[in-house]
Amino acid sequence: MSPRLLWFFLGAGVGAWWATEKKMTAECRVQRTIGVTIPSSSAPAPVNTTSYPAPPVYDWDAERAKVREFSQAAGDTVAELSEATLNTILQATEALKAKMAEHRALREAERRMEEERRRNPHRLV
Repeated sequence: MSPRLLWFFLGAGVGAWWATEKKMTAECRVQRTIGVTIPSSSAPAPVNTTSYPAPPVYDWDAERAKVREFSQAAGDTVAELSEATLNTILQATEALKAKMAEHRALREAERRMEEERRRNPHRLV
C-alpha cells in the first residue's frame, strides 16, 4: 500500500469522523435556562404589533411571455446555426465531389495515354 493511499484513507476517515461529530454536537446541544420566569396565565398575552411588508406582486403572465420570447429566439438561433452547418457540409461535399471528378478525369486521361503508348510503342531506330 503506497503512502499516498494510506494518507488519503487516513484523511478521509478523519474528515468523516469530524463531519459526524459536528453533526451530532449540533443536534444534541443542551440549552440551559437560568432565571427564566414563566408568565402567569392570567396576564394577557403580548400582542405583536410589528407589521411585515407585503410580499411583492409578480406579473407571472409577463414573465411567461418573456420566457416564450426567449425560447422562440433560442429556437430560431438553433435553426439558423443548423442551417448554416448543413450548408457548410453541403458545400464541402460538393467541393469534394468536384475534386474527385477532376482526379477521375486525370486518371482516365493518363490511362488513355498509356494505352496509346502500348499500341504505338516509341521506336528509337
